[in-house]
Amino acid sequence: MTSSEEPLQELPAGMPRRYAEYKPVTSDAVPPPTNVGGYDDLLSYFQVRGQTLLRRAESLATLDEAINDGLPADLARPVGMFYGDLLTHTIPAAHWEVVEEEYPLVRVSRKVAVDVVRVALRRLATPEPTLEQNYAHVLELVRQET
Repeated sequence: MTSSEEPLQELPAGMPRRYAEYKPVTSDAVPPPTNVGGYDDLLSYFQVRGQTLLRRAESLATLDEAINDGLPADLARPVGMFYGDLLTHTIPAAHWEVVEEEYPLVRVSRKVAVDVVRVALRRLATPEPTLEQNYAHVLELVRQET
């Protein structure tokens, strides 16, 4: 139910809290994931409303409006996952990574990673910054680094 026929990828493994596992680095070069999904419930919610969410910046206004109108709190993680896939599809070289289990990040530049689930949780709790504002800030950080 994504906006394209692109196959879903798995998130890389993360470290459980308070536990570090040391493994030798493998020489198998696997491209980092850019399309992990995890937001089918969010897409279904919008489909019932007669709306479509595409992985485009314009969809953030639709999401912000739905949040302001009382988007169910149980959709916070799907909002974060959607936002993450949007970042990986709109910012060149952005990709998913996981440092702490259950909290995936999107690496948007060498120095900047976005904790998308926590961004979504904060957005559902407070009116600002909106997802559009967060996205604009991320783009500015990426621009400054290049």
